[in-house]
Amino acid sequence: AMAAVTAAVWRASAARSLARRGLRMLSVALDPVGLEPSSGLIVGNPFWRYPIAVAPAEPAVKPLIQAISQLKARPFRIVSHIAEDGRVFNASFFDDDATMRTFIDWYSQNALQPGSKFHKCLVDAVSQGTELPTRESLLFGKATQVLDDTRFGEYQLGMAVRYSTMRFQSPEMEAEAREIACSPDFERRIASAMLGAGVSYFGRLVMASGENEWLTASRYGSLEQAHLATSAVRGILGDEMSRWFSEYKSIFGTASRVYDLD
Repeated sequence: AMAAVTAAVWRASAARSLARRGLRMLSVALDPVGLEPSSGLIVGNPFWRYPIAVAPAEPAVKPLIQAISQLKARPFRIVSHIAEDGRVFNASFFDDDATMRTFIDWYSQNALQPGSKFHKCLVDAVSQGTELPTRESLLFGKATQVLDDTRFGEYQLGMAVRYSTMRFQSPEMEAEAREIACSPDFERRIASAMLGAGVSYFGRLVMASGENEWLTASRYGSLEQAHLATSAVRGILGDEMSRWFSEYKSIFGTASRVYDLD
């Protein structure tokens, strides 16, 4: 019963937030993505003027999306997000690291390279005043090992997500963070801080993205609440963050479309 009440309160809050920005809460409720320990995730930088990974796709990008849907090495879910400046970026989930790397290679050769088969699709989709992505600039972050996943409840379109990349001061700091930040006690500290800040919080995904690097995804009821949550977390975890990380970057977006390929 409590879970149902929480979900209802969140839906009302998120709907009000979207209405203020001229958007509409979609009634679509999606099953949570069940990730294996070796699953992969890539998060793109915001480049696009409209969601490109959808079905049916916009006519200009349809050849690219159809080609992706027919690949053996492809993501199994792509979530489109509207960034705070109105541009669109994607988060793509993969079965494993090998599939993810093969897809990135294919995308680079067949879409990112000028003159390649599907490059003109991206030319149409890129936001005005934004340079076309290259292999080097396309991604905000990527990860290939699930360390912790506390996400719960249905995935509602209109939910805000904060994606963060972090680089550790040393392997010792990364090992300490694995022990502390992936523990139930740590999650309870975050949940308590969110409750105190009046934030609708729906868990987080923590993944390793290479030596001494992590990628996280935290879910909230709205962008406003995502920023409140960021301030609250820094308030209670400032000492750990300054000791652990040499670099910490975040990108915020509202989930607008989901494309399931499997």
